[in-house]
Amino acid sequence: MKKSAFIILALLISKSTLLYSQTFDLSGTILDENEKPISFANLSLQEISISSICDNKGRYSFSSLPEGTYHLHVSHTGYQNKTLIVMINNEESSLNIILEKSLIETQTIDVTSSFNPTSISNSTFSVTSIETRTLSRIRNGNISSTIQNIPGINNLSTGGSIGKPVIRGLTYQCVLIVHDGVKHESQLWGDEHGPEISLFDIDRIEILRGPASLKYGADGIGGVVNIITKPLQFSGNNKIISYGNIDLNGFSVNNEGVGNLLFGLGTKNFGLKGYSGYRRSNDINTPDGQLTINTPDGQKTIQGGKLFNSGDEEFQAGVTMGLKGKFGNLSASYENFTRKLQLHDDPEEDPTATPNQKILTNHFELKTNIRFNKQFQLEPIVSYEQQSRKEFESIQALEEDKQALNLNLKVFQGDLRLHHNISGNIAGTFGGSVIINSNRSLAEEKLIPNYNGNSFGIYLLEKYEKKYFTVSGGIRFDSKNLNIKETVFEMDENGDPLKVIDPRILNFNSVTGSLGMVYKPDTDIDVYANIGRGWRPPSEFELFVDGVHEGTNRFDKGLITLDSNYKANPEESFNIDVGTRIRGKFFNGEFSFFRNLVNHFIYPSPTGDVDSSSGLQIFDIKQDQSSFIGFEYNMQFQPASWMLLTVKGDYVNTKNKETNDPLPFTPPSKNLLELKIQKESIGKFYNAYLILGSKIVSAAIRVDPLEAVTDGYTLFNAGFGFDYIISRSVASVDFSISNLTDKKYVDHLSRYRYYAMNPGRSYNLNITVPFQF
Repeated sequence: MKKSAFIILALLISKSTLLYSQTFDLSGTILDENEKPISFANLSLQEISISSICDNKGRYSFSSLPEGTYHLHVSHTGYQNKTLIVMINNEESSLNIILEKSLIETQTIDVTSSFNPTSISNSTFSVTSIETRTLSRIRNGNISSTIQNIPGINNLSTGGSIGKPVIRGLTYQCVLIVHDGVKHESQLWGDEHGPEISLFDIDRIEILRGPASLKYGADGIGGVVNIITKPLQFSGNNKIISYGNIDLNGFSVNNEGVGNLLFGLGTKNFGLKGYSGYRRSNDINTPDGQLTINTPDGQKTIQGGKLFNSGDEEFQAGVTMGLKGKFGNLSASYENFTRKLQLHDDPEEDPTATPNQKILTNHFELKTNIRFNKQFQLEPIVSYEQQSRKEFESIQALEEDKQALNLNLKVFQGDLRLHHNISGNIAGTFGGSVIINSNRSLAEEKLIPNYNGNSFGIYLLEKYEKKYFTVSGGIRFDSKNLNIKETVFEMDENGDPLKVIDPRILNFNSVTGSLGMVYKPDTDIDVYANIGRGWRPPSEFELFVDGVHEGTNRFDKGLITLDSNYKANPEESFNIDVGTRIRGKFFNGEFSFFRNLVNHFIYPSPTGDVDSSSGLQIFDIKQDQSSFIGFEYNMQFQPASWMLLTVKGDYVNTKNKETNDPLPFTPPSKNLLELKIQKESIGKFYNAYLILGSKIVSAAIRVDPLEAVTDGYTLFNAGFGFDYIISRSVASVDFSISNLTDKKYVDHLSRYRYYAMNPGRSYNLNITVPFQF
């Protein structure tokens, strides 16, 4: 079978080379409105993931491009982003591009909602993108905390190092983390399990709000966080180019230091880059003094200061190589993520407790884009990931390698997509995907059984575009097979099994789809609507957990643990999303409203009983219907050439239809205001800016019965920064102060909120120095 597949792939490549043997060049100049050259603008061709930077005279070039239609994305600080559709169909194409001056951060491209890059004006989904320059300014300790101020997005935190994205009230495995089109797997069912993805070598982050099962299959009924790495750079001639960047970050709140070096080489048809980063932090500082908070057991006074045992250490590294030519392009990459985490415990239980984690992830990926002709492209993607997650009850146990929990996860993913562009108006993708995974629980604690799993899906997506409207729709079928192995959960003092998970096979199937439309009454106004259906099969934890879960301080019992004959159902979501986007030189806004109904929603329910051995309350995992209703808004005003005002926020209402109660960890509404003053040049400094902002979070009053009411709070922040031209690149320096007034507060989405305050005032410094030879 493998040999046959290899022969077929080789024939396809050979055929594509014969049918599609010509390549062409694209060049031009980036200009401002007065037709003056713009230096060092960033350009990228989305379909083939290659990038370039224009020189100090605004000149750029791409060489050896296969004939076809591409989305060319251009960005530069102080100017509106621009995406153009360019057709490469002759020996050499010349295209000059004019950018308009503006402080408004305009989104122009969407690569997350469909299989092909789409101009944002034709996207039927609610999507937000964070570009490279903004990322360098707001980059935080993890992905979730970096994006938490986006409307509709929140951070379910465990200290400063672990964060889970919450999208429209849904989190855990209801939110997909995707890295360059590949689903990220890292035991995300765990409360204190965060995604292990590097914060470096990132070009941008896109967040899709709403179900994304059509493109990615199971999970993601709440949305997707898509991390997109920086494209390879190739030389426009026969010379070799060298490029890279140095990133340095510092945060005073936990004495955190971060350093990263990226270096790349490019010839006309070959590219190579690699990076290596290190991050280390000490204990988190919270405001001094006392704060009275609410807990499920009543009011309580907590003490500020350092959070004992809350530091961490990370090492991240990766390498990517790629080829481009007449057949298309090919890339291969490897990433390593190593993390050591300390977890702060309730000091009233044990002020000297030192629980910790040690995580190692290795990820391999191979991606190809084979261009048969202008109408058809074949895109195979394969990846393999291995993750080792070890948890220890103390530092001494770590040193002695006495593991409380040891999970070993292996995941293979494959996706084969055939993209077609039948005409200038009709395009789409037909494809299939497969995932094969296995987990082994190797330590004494067994929260999930040993298992082998496999799933496959087939899908079809079509899009029809006209001048005033776009219609897109698709359908997908998925099947998941779960082979549970015999697993001993508990033994007596003689080593005889007391609690055993018997072997069994479980199957889950689902048909999902979406239908959306964009109406454009004006070139700068989009009105969009989307109806989508997503699904998520129950996790192994939700099915089989039977014991103390240290991460939640509960004794949990899974769906099948409670009833061995229980027929577990997948979560099934039905989402309606309606919104509008308004673009202008001095105003930009987006407003969206949604309703997401989830059948068979899985949640923990208190029984009122207490486990005699641990003394913890027993929770049963249940399934019922739940609803999520809310809205988001984001408005940017530019009343003067040097001033930008941003107002944005969100609201979500959740409800368990069985109990009429809100769901756990429902985010309170938030509103953010920001004033930015920016000047194009001050001496040798460019785009110098000053930012003043505030974040207003409402009290969490309607809460799940398991939770306590949390008071609202207002945080203030300030910052300044600038760009500086070094040789042939633009360096950036950003300094900020978060929690400017050292506010004492607890966040409703902090898992420490019943015994520790959130971090206090922090002075933050981010420095990025690109270089090119």
